Amino acid sequence: MSLKKDAFWETDKPVLDTSRVCSALAGCGNIQSDALDWILKQQTNGNWNSNEIDTSYALIALGDCGVKNAAGCDWLMGNYGLKWEHVGTTSLIITALLKQDENNYRNFISDRADWILSKSSSGGWTYVATSNLAIQALILAGVFEEEVDPSIQWLLKKQKSNNWGDITSTSLSLISLKMYLDKLNSDWVNEGTNHRRESLWARKQQS
Repeated sequence: MSLKKDAFWETDKPVLDTSRVCSALAGCGNIQSDALDWILKQQTNGNWNSNEIDTSYALIALGDCGVKNAAGCDWLMGNYGLKWEHVGTTSLIITALLKQDENNYRNFISDRADWILSKSSSGGWTYVATSNLAIQALILAGVFEEEVDPSIQWLLKKQKSNNWGDITSTSLSLISLKMYLDKLNSDWVNEGTNHRRESLWARKQQS
């Protein structure tokens, strides 16, 4: 908070970083109304900086704080194509749409989730950071446990000396694991499925 300047966080990527901070603080129950207003004022022609990454993070932050923004979602949907068809980018886009209006974009989200799964190799997507974005998007999209579990196993195997190489990858990995366990103990169990429920950590010890 001490790094905040007026209503935003002044970095080399202020929209992206301010959006990330707003999402993180929202998860702690701290809504930064002035920062959200600042984010909205940076929107032009439905997007942020004519950039799909900035626009996705801005929409995620707004969604995390309960602010809907149809114009931003329409811009992402209207401009999505081969140039954005990368696992990390697509994962961010469907996460933004899920946070904003899951029902309205359900068909697109489902199609892109299947595409993300098709690009997995042995459960992962080459890089830890990219893989975490994919895992988080798939969990939010409601992909079944047995489809996400190989990715969680892949992620756990990438952990070395209690970390994943750097602070960003480690933070993302911990978020992914928390999301997975929360989902495992809620929807997947409550739906009465017959998915495996043995301890993820016990399986890691045995491998």
